[in-house]
Amino acid sequence: MTARRPRVGLLYNSTTPEVLTFASALIEHLSVMPDRLWFDFGREVGPGARFRRVHGAIAELAVARSWRSMAGHGLGLSLPSAMPLDEELVGAIAVAARDLGGFGWYSDHLNLFMMPDGGTAQAGLGLPVVYDDEALELIGAKLDRMQAALGCRILLENGAFFTPVPDQEMSEPEFLNRLHRSGRCGTLLDLHNLLVNARNDGPEPADYLDALDLEAVEEVHLAGGDDHAGFYMDSHSALAPPEVWELAHAYLPRCPNLRAITFEYQESYFDAIGGPVAVAGELERMHELATACVRVDEVPRAC
Repeated sequence: MTARRPRVGLLYNSTTPEVLTFASALIEHLSVMPDRLWFDFGREVGPGARFRRVHGAIAELAVARSWRSMAGHGLGLSLPSAMPLDEELVGAIAVAARDLGGFGWYSDHLNLFMMPDGGTAQAGLGLPVVYDDEALELIGAKLDRMQAALGCRILLENGAFFTPVPDQEMSEPEFLNRLHRSGRCGTLLDLHNLLVNARNDGPEPADYLDALDLEAVEEVHLAGGDDHAGFYMDSHSALAPPEVWELAHAYLPRCPNLRAITFEYQESYFDAIGGPVAVAGELERMHELATACVRVDEVPRAC
């Protein structure tokens, strides 16, 4: 018999080294946003001049990795968009992964982020997606090219939305399930995004999770948010609220392929959420959750 337990980790930011110094043993996994390892001067500057790499950050990450697993996490590709895949950006991600010793997997968001101006301007928040067969094929073709370029498993994260699109051809869980069944990607399940959607007139989290193929879930994000202008925001400005923990304990033990549980927070809120002591407390709770997710599988005995 062998036990499989998901790793516990953080989305890396400028305050992560302080948490690593305070509670190194609690961090088994790092999720890295390659977009934060360079300055992007836009596609119009020409080949070879677009990305100016932040070598100090890359070196810091290489040291932090040590014995830990590492995955990439991005938002700059805006995969549901009708715009062509940003091949230059995919290439830069592949180089960053190589320099850091490789990503176990790479995830991106099932949101629209990029403005259709041919440059690199972002909308500032994730815009909703139309879930239909055309979008399925459009995203699927991009996922195929990404997997070929990066050489690792690709995951898509469920979106956080503030204006649900009515009369969709399929639900988001069905859309993710179909992508998974096609073999093109797995699912990064962000439980806080489900809470955001529910508080902004979207589906109830339990209904969403009951419709999602939990075998597709390979990473889970936990986070907290706040209220702003009548909306509940995915601001990563707080520890995970009780509703997120309740969902995690109810559903994550039913995810047989879960590899990592990751806590996200914005570094600008680091002191407000309690600094390294509070983050370490969150990590301890995540270790308890990971232990509750352990699955024991039969290993064939040698004859």
